[in-house]
Amino acid sequence: MKRTKFINLAAMRKLPAARPSFIVKPLVVAVSTAILSACSEPQDDAIVIESVDDCVTKTTLNEQQCVAVYQNAEAEAARTAPKYNSRQDCEEAFGYEGCRASSNGIFTPIMYGYLFGRMMDTNRPSSVYKYNQRGSSYRDSIITADGSVIGKAGQRNYKVNQSAYKPKATVSRTVSRGGFGAKASAKSSWGGSKSSWGG
Repeated sequence: MKRTKFINLAAMRKLPAARPSFIVKPLVVAVSTAILSACSEPQDDAIVIESVDDCVTKTTLNEQQCVAVYQNAEAEAARTAPKYNSRQDCEEAFGYEGCRASSNGIFTPIMYGYLFGRMMDTNRPSSVYKYNQRGSSYRDSIITADGSVIGKAGQRNYKVNQSAYKPKATVSRTVSRGGFGAKASAKSSWGGSKSSWGG
């Protein structure tokens, strides 16, 4: 009897070359997905609420809750809005009658509204402003207190990064005339050394 009868030839055959690459692919895909997820910031669908009535109409909050959120937004605006030494300097960036004087003679833009979305903090809603500098490519844009552009005024909704809801730094220094530099999306803090709008 020949010994070859008892040898399992199928077990000795090499795997096809395609097999190992099939095993590696899911691992490569998983690693690539993890890297991309780490790089991309979560986004949220948000709307801009301009008043208490707007809140009652467009959200599930009741009137009492809407009043509280709006008051919180105004408090945040007072703390984080850009500050100017003159009305003229403020209105150059935010338009005629777009600014108001505070008790210490400093001028700040009037809050346009606040961001309302799933990720928002109703205790510290993110106040937004309408940028109106003539000749700027960012004219009629809605911006956050740190200078991030979220879209044009009048949009039904906005796609915002999760960071748009994060508390903004308190602004104590005033901004020099000419606004905030060439890029509205620079996210430099209002009144900081790099701050300058203009675009």
